[in-house]
Amino acid sequence: MNLPLRRRAIYTGLKPYLNTTEMAQALSMWETEFSLKPPYALASFVTRCCTTDELRRVRTQILRALITAIESPESLLLSDPGSQVGKRTLTDEDSDTIVLDAKNSIFVALSGALWNAVDEATEKSIIDFILRNLTHLKLNAKQSQKIKDWFISRNIAFPCNFELATLQKLINLNYIALCEYYGPVKADKLLSQATHAVEAEAARRQFNLHDLL
Repeated sequence: MNLPLRRRAIYTGLKPYLNTTEMAQALSMWETEFSLKPPYALASFVTRCCTTDELRRVRTQILRALITAIESPESLLLSDPGSQVGKRTLTDEDSDTIVLDAKNSIFVALSGALWNAVDEATEKSIIDFILRNLTHLKLNAKQSQKIKDWFISRNIAFPCNFELATLQKLINLNYIALCEYYGPVKADKLLSQATHAVEAEAARRQFNLHDLL
């Protein structure tokens, strides 16, 4: 692994746990003190990253997330945040908050409801299936990277407002993956349950939920 690729792995593993200031400090520390050290030094790195009681309580999960990211294929890593040496907060040219329109907001809610209905291993398999098929959406490079980053680390904000046709294709990929793992009968049931779970929010946003299906 070259330095940018290893930094992407560290960033991917830490992303769910650190805010922008903590992330910049962690990446800077990793690059200057740990990037050339052997893998077993990760435990010491994580210990130094956990500067609050909240982080210390999840230290084991953070270490596990880093190991998983390092062992993951490049296609499952977040994009390179760049060198953060000497910076006080994570720099991100796309960090401005996006206000989602109704269809994108409901897409996020419906996707979450679908994934919450399955176990963690199946959820990961569904996401992997979607990532392998993103090329069918014919997005530009920037859009493709943004949606990929969101699927990999779904606790971050949805990156932008996509066209309805793109959202429909993403829901369809979810459904195809569900069919592969559960068969069409259970997939239909899970989709129906997820749809029911977000009906009230769709009505509040004055959006026809079935436009996504």
